[in-house]
Amino acid sequence: MKTNWVIRTVLLLGLVLLLTGCWNRIELNEMAIVMGMGIDKVEETNEYRVSFQVVNPKAVSTGTAGGGGIGTPVTVYTGTEKKLFEAVRKTSQKVPRQLFFSHMQLLIIGETVAKEGIQELFDFFERNPETRLTPKVLVTRGTEAESMLRILTPIENIPANGLSGKIEMTEKLWSENVNNEMDDVIKALVSEGREPIISGARIIGNPEEGTKKSNLEQTNPPTLVEIKGVALFKEGKLRRWLDGHKVRGILLIQDQMKSTVMAIDCKNEKEAIGIEIVRSKSDVTAKVQDGRPTIHIHIRQEGFIGEMTCPIDLTKKEEITKLEKEWARETKKIVMEAVKVAQSEKSDIFGFGEAVKRANPKAWEKMKKEWSKTFAESKVDVKVDAFIRLPGKRTKPYLSELKG
Repeated sequence: MKTNWVIRTVLLLGLVLLLTGCWNRIELNEMAIVMGMGIDKVEETNEYRVSFQVVNPKAVSTGTAGGGGIGTPVTVYTGTEKKLFEAVRKTSQKVPRQLFFSHMQLLIIGETVAKEGIQELFDFFERNPETRLTPKVLVTRGTEAESMLRILTPIENIPANGLSGKIEMTEKLWSENVNNEMDDVIKALVSEGREPIISGARIIGNPEEGTKKSNLEQTNPPTLVEIKGVALFKEGKLRRWLDGHKVRGILLIQDQMKSTVMAIDCKNEKEAIGIEIVRSKSDVTAKVQDGRPTIHIHIRQEGFIGEMTCPIDLTKKEEITKLEKEWARETKKIVMEAVKVAQSEKSDIFGFGEAVKRANPKAWEKMKKEWSKTFAESKVDVKVDAFIRLPGKRTKPYLSELKG
């Protein structure tokens, strides 16, 4: 009996030794919480200039950041070095707390860096145990990442949260950009049959005015950041920008279309009817014959009529059928525009190479080294089925009486 008691005591003491706590803990009042990070290049020295948008706890907690209080909601710090990791650590010379990356929402890549290549940028984020691969990624257009991080935004106290929200909303409602996270970009970079695309952003107005609190105190802010188009990459380098319908074509092919409004012609009127896409499903398959791939794209979409300035009686089935055919033709047109642009750049942003690999692995092994050239010469067949489910609250618009 006494022996059992001794054994239990030794085991309990041994378990106590394992309860050592967190050896590398950081107290909350020792953290500088990073919400956004920007990467630029210093042309003279070819060094990275890394910027960090850090939360100002007092300004955010009092809720007075937007209208006269104790300062701006964020502060931007920078560090310059040959390597990202060095630049991050060097910034400690300016920041009174340790940079903490677990809540980071946004990574902004400067346009100059994107043109030189982004393949080496993400090793730091994959390797660092503090950083996650969920931050959204943007590429600047005509400005530096640091300048964009310094712009104060209305509605959202933290500018990085505001930009993150813009990416989500505009992709969801307008579909002329992509909502890519860091992990999505890395997967595209290492894929044998896909190139990455990343949403772009530009500053509208005076960048210097956008850094002041007065930018938040006006009904018409003098400076805003706009999500604009997507950057097309080839071998990790920015090749060109795509805007408008071409981006919608990309999203349709990639089965990432959430919703948008497409205008189609009606009788003799151009873009007289606006159709809201509410559901879209795309299938991409490939077939290899005589060593040459053919890509088949099948798109099935459903939508509602949101607006029309053409006097059509929508109670007639034949009128709905005409609109569906016109909508299908317009969709096929923008899809082929996107394909032609990508083929002209020899950049497979759609993942056609992955479709070929799934369909015929042996054929893919033979063509993957020259896939860029093969992709540019591949035949692409597009089929679109479009269905208008609802005409809105009216089937016969009042315009038919005005124009009758």
